[in-house]
Formats: sequence, structure tokens, C-alpha cells
Amino acid sequence: MPAIRVSVKQETLHNLETAVRRTGWNESQITDEALTKYLAELEEDAEDARLADEAYVRFMESGGQAIPAEEVYRELGL
Repeated sequence: MPAIRVSVKQETLHNLETAVRRTGWNESQITDEALTKYLAELEEDAEDARLADEAYVRFMESGGQAIPAEEVYRELGL
């Protein structure tokens, strides 16, 4: 498996060491799992932003009118 070298804050290192003790996993396993999840979340966020941008463009092109949030809240009794 390829290796990387990273610098982290002291608090992050402490949290990693705590996780090693609690889980029995080694630092590489925890770091790989955390980085994998974080990168997947970044990709999901980017996809969500892209879809939101496309939806906004479609809405603007449709000529539809937005309803102010205050009106929606009032209608819902919020």
C-alpha cells in the first residue's frame, strides 16, 4: 500500500492516538478510513452543488416565481 506523510495539529494527533487505543485499529487503518469517508463526502457535496446549480438555472429559465420564505412559514403556521 502506498504511504503518505502528513502534518496534523497536536489535537488531531491526540484524537488519533485515543482512537487507536479505543478501537484497536492502527493509525494507518483509522487515517485511511477517515480520509476515504471525507473524500467521499467532498465528492457528494460537489455533486449536490452541481445539481442545485442546474436546478436554479432551470427555475430561472422557466420564468417561475419564487415564494418568499416568510409566506411559506405563515401558510404552514410556523
